[in-house]
Amino acid sequence: MNEPLIQRVLGIVRQQLKEQAQKPKETQLTIEQILNLSGIHGLGPQAMAEFRAEIYAGLGMGISQPGTLRQNLQGLIFDYDVFRVSELRYYFQGDKEAEIYSHLTELGYMLKTLADENEPVWRPKFMKRSTVQKKLAARKRIGSKEYLAYLSYTPPNSNDSTTKH
Repeated sequence: MNEPLIQRVLGIVRQQLKEQAQKPKETQLTIEQILNLSGIHGLGPQAMAEFRAEIYAGLGMGISQPGTLRQNLQGLIFDYDVFRVSELRYYFQGDKEAEIYSHLTELGYMLKTLADENEPVWRPKFMKRSTVQKKLAARKRIGSKEYLAYLSYTPPNSNDSTTKH
């Protein structure tokens, strides 16, 4: 990821969180909403999830306790034997991508791109593609309404039709 951009957006998020600390809980924006309003959108679900993970890691939030990441991943695998990258990132908000990748490959998983999906899917090595597609189609997408809104956010159209060059 683009480290200078991440640092810049991280500063914006920190400032927004600090400013809204005195506001009532109902009016506070989530980190995902702050990211969208900061111009983070339209990157695709995997890139959006990874950008969010970098922000959470920078804030020191959503990181598994040392030595528990593998066990937590096994818990996810027990509940969902196939899952999209963005679904994985819903549960593992700030953990390093390389550590997650390493543990999942040790657990016999591989990352594959399917024709019908707009992001890669983690699946057991020897599971057929058709089985993976059936399992994904048979359940709702993992994540809260706010998280799913963040992944698919598109800014409102402005009424300004002026073309800038």
